[in-house]
Amino acid sequence: MKPHVTAEALNSWDTAVKYQVYQSLGLLLLAIAGRLNVVKKRIHPWSMHLIAMGMFCFCASLYLRSSSPLTGIDFAWLGPVAPIGGLMFIAGWLLAAVSFTGADKGGLN
Repeated sequence: MKPHVTAEALNSWDTAVKYQVYQSLGLLLLAIAGRLNVVKKRIHPWSMHLIAMGMFCFCASLYLRSSSPLTGIDFAWLGPVAPIGGLMFIAGWLLAAVSFTGADKGGLN
């Protein structure tokens, strides 16, 4: 890919790869925690879904935007999707943190 895209596009691709790897490892650990019954069962799946959706939005938008020179398709309109994916990451990890606490006052467990 390096000879066919700009340094900026390659940097975006690299960022997407890193985030996808880190979030995937986090999801794996959250799945293990769910199997070990150390989390609140009703909140925990929501956190994992938010993280997965955030990973899709964030990484897919970066992958598509950085591959524009190769495909010839302008994916610039996907620019606002990456921050939405980032917000999903934040919400998912906050929910994951809540799922490990005993502070469930809302009857979600």
